[in-house]
Amino acid sequence: MKRTRGKGLRGVTGALGAGGLLVLLWAGMVWASEGGASKWPDFWYRVLNFVLMAGILVFVARKPIREFFAKRTQTIATTLTELEAKKKEAEKTYQGYKQRLAELDKETARILDEYRAQGEAEKAKIIAAAEKSAAEIRAQADRAIQQEIAGATLALKREVAELSVAAAEKVLKERIGKEDHQRLVKDFTTKVVEAK
Repeated sequence: MKRTRGKGLRGVTGALGAGGLLVLLWAGMVWASEGGASKWPDFWYRVLNFVLMAGILVFVARKPIREFFAKRTQTIATTLTELEAKKKEAEKTYQGYKQRLAELDKETARILDEYRAQGEAEKAKIIAAAEKSAAEIRAQADRAIQQEIAGATLALKREVAELSVAAAEKVLKERIGKEDHQRLVKDFTTKVVEAK
């Protein structure tokens, strides 16, 4: 494990060195494009300052960084162990639920069969009641139709009689003259007197 930690620190140092080299190259291109006086002394001062700061940081932070990664590795290992135990427990729970679910499916099927049987019986009762009710409604409708037909026939006969009387009256008014009218009145009065 110590070799792995050392390689990690060497990797950090290498990354810092590569970053410094990139800064050097970039700075050289920028200063070359300016075309002014030489700024190399200032540049070397800054590079030296950067290298010293990076070196001090690596020297000072090396032990806390190692401890951090050691603790982090231990935490991850502990977490993995706990997760493995939880996974096994979850598998047991899953198997228990799977068995319960299988039993629940059987119970559900039984309950559904019962409800279907009850539904069919209720359906038969409802159909019988509906047929009885329909027969009663048909009988009532037949009676109502017969009453309506009788009423309509009576109303039609009255209307025909009224129209017949009106038509006869009209025909009589047109055909009977004044003389016929006086003769009819005379005959009527004679009959009335005789009837008394």
